[in-house]
Amino acid sequence: MGKKRVFAALLALAVTVGSLVLPARAAFTDTTGHWAETAITKWSEEYSIINGYEDGTFRPDNSITRGAFAGILDRFLKFQSTSPAGTFSDLSGNYWEDAILKLHASGVYLGNNGQALAGDTITRQQAVTMIARAFNISGESATVYYLDADQVADYAKPYLAEMSALGYITDSSDGYFRPTDAITRAEIVTILDNMIEVLIQTSTTYTQDVEGTVMVNAAEGACLQDMTITGDLILAPGVTGTVTLENVTIQGAVRNFGSAVVTDLSQRPEEPEQPPAIQPGDVYTPSETTGEYLTYSNQQIPIYAGVERNRFSQGDFMWDPDRPDRLIYTGDDYRTRFGIDVSAYQNRASANNTIDWEAAKADGVEFAMVRIGLRGYGSGSIMEDAFYAQNIDGAMAAGIETGVYFFAQAITVEEAIEEADFVISLLEGHEIDGPVAYDWEMHDSTYRVYGTTPEMATACAVAFCERIEEAGYDAMVYAGQYVSYIKYDQGALEPYLSWYPEYKSESSELLYPTLYYHMDYWQYSSKCSVAGIGGNVDVNLQFIRR
Repeated sequence: MGKKRVFAALLALAVTVGSLVLPARAAFTDTTGHWAETAITKWSEEYSIINGYEDGTFRPDNSITRGAFAGILDRFLKFQSTSPAGTFSDLSGNYWEDAILKLHASGVYLGNNGQALAGDTITRQQAVTMIARAFNISGESATVYYLDADQVADYAKPYLAEMSALGYITDSSDGYFRPTDAITRAEIVTILDNMIEVLIQTSTTYTQDVEGTVMVNAAEGACLQDMTITGDLILAPGVTGTVTLENVTIQGAVRNFGSAVVTDLSQRPEEPEQPPAIQPGDVYTPSETTGEYLTYSNQQIPIYAGVERNRFSQGDFMWDPDRPDRLIYTGDDYRTRFGIDVSAYQNRASANNTIDWEAAKADGVEFAMVRIGLRGYGSGSIMEDAFYAQNIDGAMAAGIETGVYFFAQAITVEEAIEEADFVISLLEGHEIDGPVAYDWEMHDSTYRVYGTTPEMATACAVAFCERIEEAGYDAMVYAGQYVSYIKYDQGALEPYLSWYPEYKSESSELLYPTLYYHMDYWQYSSKCSVAGIGGNVDVNLQFIRR
């Protein structure tokens, strides 16, 4: 649920071929007030690697050639392997030949019918595809949710789908990606700025916490010490030395694209003997089933007795003719409210990292679920969302009903209680009038919860909810079909509110949530636009029985 990082660095390293460039610290005369000013300024003043032109301009809205873009990626990532000369029929003697052949060897720059077309202007879909390939980003789905998805080339769809899902594309708030338009220097800066938070270019010791992803491209490596990285640690192909980690928590993954040696010097003291672990049977009693089954993913799933069934059908929903990215409930059994869920990703996509909650309310938002914190799906470390307090207080002040959710990765009951207590501690001093949701997700084997038994998963959810309700809040469980059917005893969770994600688009054949069981909240899209918030927003309907 729905990321900010920083690649902008690489942009002007190579974008200004054929012209003299100013030192990176020079102020640009044409970026004040530009929508990408923050990213451009950051990489000019902080990292001194984004160059402008000799006349003092940056020319943020200028396009760039395929060859120059290859040069940017090569200088940023420092690729090591190279394809043989003659790989492309039109490249011999070209200024960008070396960079293009390196990117080709790494599977990034594939060309077209044996030609590199280095002098052609690079399009948005080509640039996003090359960036995704360079960082080994590609999802299983090729479904693109932009209004002009039919114009996206097939080769680009899986890359664009994943880059969008990860929150890296934030300049398409109108719903159009414009795949064949030329990408601009500012757009490149922004995409890459959304991907990488900190770039370490020298062999140094770095000790500051980073909310996002860190990339090291210093050939000799670097030392990271006494810090937390909430995203990934990326080691560029050009890093051939040692990257030393000492007391470093990485909540994402270490992604080593080259031959760097990673040495972890952290010394973990022996843990004292722990009391016996809390077992699922200590938390809940398995619920009765009806003896009937439903089929999910070729498995027979028992139906739990006493759990309300989903009664929605195809005729109950339609797209709002005035707001085509929003669904309307047309049935008679419920009244509905429109709401959103947000996290730091939405803040970073918004002006000054601030959501305009008054504007969101004026745009129809009646409730908001704010991410309050998370447990790293890789590291298991707990941390707060960087903007949770700001978002809670802002939404409440605007008169929007406000709840919170915690991205959970508990694998024991003790961890689930720890997560609940952490949420309760963060809510001290902040008033909310909505529920507190437990968002336990498992997408693949990289998640620490992979392999958790259904009994333990259910026990964790129940333990979290019980603790939350003991503190005086309404507990809610967020779960998609897989977790709902495979991991959770629905009877045990019946006392709590339910929040179910199933995304719909104009191409969806079924416009209603298909989960067997009733849900109180339905998250039906991650691609909605809401006034006051930059980029895409998850949107929801709440169902209140009449």
